[in-house]
Amino acid sequence: MKKCIIITSVILPILILCFFLFEPIMTYTSGWNTFPKISELEPIENHDNEMEQKADSILKEMFTHLKAPGLSVAAGMNGKIIWSNAIGYEDIQNATEIRLDTKFRIGSTSKAVTSLGLGVLLQSGALHRDAKVKELVPYANEKLSEITLKQLASHTSGIRNYGTCFCFPIWEHLNNEEYTSVRESIEIFSDSPLLFHSGTDFSYSSYNYTLLSAMMEGASGKDFLSFMEVAVFSPLNIKHINGETSSMPTKNISKFYDVDENMYKETFKVNNSNKWAGGGFVATPTALVKLGNAFLNHKFLDKDTTETLIEPVQLDTGEINKQNYAMGWRNSFTEKMFDQNHKVQIIHHAGTAAGSTSVFILFPEYNLSISILMNRSGTTSDLFTYSYELAKIFITKK
Repeated sequence: MKKCIIITSVILPILILCFFLFEPIMTYTSGWNTFPKISELEPIENHDNEMEQKADSILKEMFTHLKAPGLSVAAGMNGKIIWSNAIGYEDIQNATEIRLDTKFRIGSTSKAVTSLGLGVLLQSGALHRDAKVKELVPYANEKLSEITLKQLASHTSGIRNYGTCFCFPIWEHLNNEEYTSVRESIEIFSDSPLLFHSGTDFSYSSYNYTLLSAMMEGASGKDFLSFMEVAVFSPLNIKHINGETSSMPTKNISKFYDVDENMYKETFKVNNSNKWAGGGFVATPTALVKLGNAFLNHKFLDKDTTETLIEPVQLDTGEINKQNYAMGWRNSFTEKMFDQNHKVQIIHHAGTAAGSTSVFILFPEYNLSISILMNRSGTTSDLFTYSYELAKIFITKK
């Protein structure tokens, strides 16, 4: 009996500790439900215009193919919203359908959003591309203090990406603690060694944007979320976008899901307050397209500032980094819209977050912006393909 008590007193705490360390794995097999019959659902908007009807058809096809609980899409051209629609459920359990003002996690698309705030500070002279962290973030340690703004914004700083920690759960990207400041968030990675000497290589990491947002705070004198609201969202009259916090109102916020064949469950609960600038915004597609419209038409940022933000950053060797990454955007060309003789430039960012997937693409040649959001975990490749199909409809109409 004594041996049994001793074993229990040792093993039980270990099992409890392991459960919380590995909670996402421990709970993954439970809570699954049968996917509701969604084949009869239709887009919430019933358009009469031929162009919009074609776009509606692609939305329905996308919804069926991706098995997303809900999808929301918007497109803008020449500074105006030319089409938006949505289909599916915001909340499956309560049969609440998606609305045009339903907000989704946008994951790393947040970096493109942050770039507009960065542009404001660059344009005003409050920041410059070669500014060092130590000039604006006095609490940064010696290792981080020599990194430049350009290196942070282009992922050439050498700062690591998400890892594991002795935290609950063990994976940093599934953080469920509330962080109340950017300074507190920087402590997650500040003591980790750099992967390489800053400027010599490329390694994608949302933590770059956590430190970048600290520089933006130092330059603006405001906390990051307040600065983005005052300097970007309010001037552009964009209401349906904000940093995710546990205290934000849940009205018009989608539930977030994992989907496996014909089963679904709400995704593991996470808190993205440790990475607002790089992966912590929630938004509607229309909000993102309004940002895209402003960006393309130089009514918010001048042409020189815009070109600075979308110019792929060179390494110290003079070579362009391997992802053609600029400052919050990837700048590349696609042959998938027409043919090899007509490569189309795309300025873009995609994002995956717990229970959500996002694609945001600008087509400068056509002054066109498209945003697609869905409330399930997944990959972005299909969303890019459907973005091109939608773009061809609007370009042909033009």
